[in-house]
Amino acid sequence: MSPPCDSGLRGNDLTDSCAEDLASALSTNRSLIDLDLGSNKLGDSGVKLLSVALRNPDCKIQKLHLYRNTLTDSCAEDLASALSTKQSLRILSLGSNSFTDQSVPALLRLILTCRSLEEIWLEMNQFSPNGKRQLKSLQGSRPGLTVRV
Repeated sequence: MSPPCDSGLRGNDLTDSCAEDLASALSTNRSLIDLDLGSNKLGDSGVKLLSVALRNPDCKIQKLHLYRNTLTDSCAEDLASALSTKQSLRILSLGSNSFTDQSVPALLRLILTCRSLEEIWLEMNQFSPNGKRQLKSLQGSRPGLTVRV
């Protein structure tokens, strides 16, 4: 068995055109546990492609950073669906994107069903005060869970 590894691809101007290759690597690399794709330009279509790989039971990702990637409500359902049963995921960073209250139901479901999740970062999105309140309300839903909105 290979030792766990991480991948820091932060700030490389990666776009959806390379998402298929990223998804392939994610599907085949069983030791990848930390993937930092922050400050790129993957967009919704890129994250939808990554979501397919994230559904793979062999994917053991523990930390996934997708902050500042021009993500919108269009990818929230795919991402939440892919990650909700991922029992290895501990940290998810989705801050500085363009999620709105339309994403709140998918994000609530993700937070409630991904029992291994310890931290989710949602700061600097476009949630209303009510949307923020709904997300933040899950903070005490289980011990050790931090919801940053």
